[in-house]
Amino acid sequence: MTRSRGARNRDYEEQRLALAVRLRERLGNAGGAQPSLADLAKAAGVSVATLRHYFGDRDGLVAAVLELHGAQGTEHLAVLRQPSGPFAASVGDAAAYLALGLSQPVVRELHALGLSEGLGHPRSGPAYLAHTLEPLVQALEDRFRAHIAAGEMRDADPRAAALALAAPLLLAHLHQDRLGGTTVRPLDLDRFRAEHVEAFVRAYGR
Repeated sequence: MTRSRGARNRDYEEQRLALAVRLRERLGNAGGAQPSLADLAKAAGVSVATLRHYFGDRDGLVAAVLELHGAQGTEHLAVLRQPSGPFAASVGDAAAYLALGLSQPVVRELHALGLSEGLGHPRSGPAYLAHTLEPLVQALEDRFRAHIAAGEMRDADPRAAALALAAPLLLAHLHQDRLGGTTVRPLDLDRFRAEHVEAFVRAYGR
């Protein structure tokens, strides 16, 4: 039986995911340039028509890469979501877990991709927020709500607190790795994280 016109192959989603995996690294390591759809097709070893078949256009491709890889981080977000002891220890654990993630090339690539492609862009920016940054922030919000309910954390806006914890860590890791800070101005990331956690606990703890 022939496949009806417009119907997808059985392995459509598998092929789409495989292409997204290959293209994540190319997009995340673009070095400030924005590769064209033709550049991306060449990097993936396929035709432009194939990329259009799976993603529509370049913006759709970027959004799909962020979405498909964001979905793979669910189990890691579950770790961030749950308190892991008294407030000070829990904050330290959360910061250490964030730092561990940011030390992984794939995570750095996704954040670099989201920022380089998303700033000022009406489609890629919201895709980065929806699939990468906001799920992380919301997981921390849940952790902090639990500490507020337990009386260990002052009654602050959990979202503001989540951003206050995560944003400096993200910037510090991008500063050192993706922006060349290890050469321009090296930073002891472990010491930075320890001092950041100490200041956060003083500011938000009860």
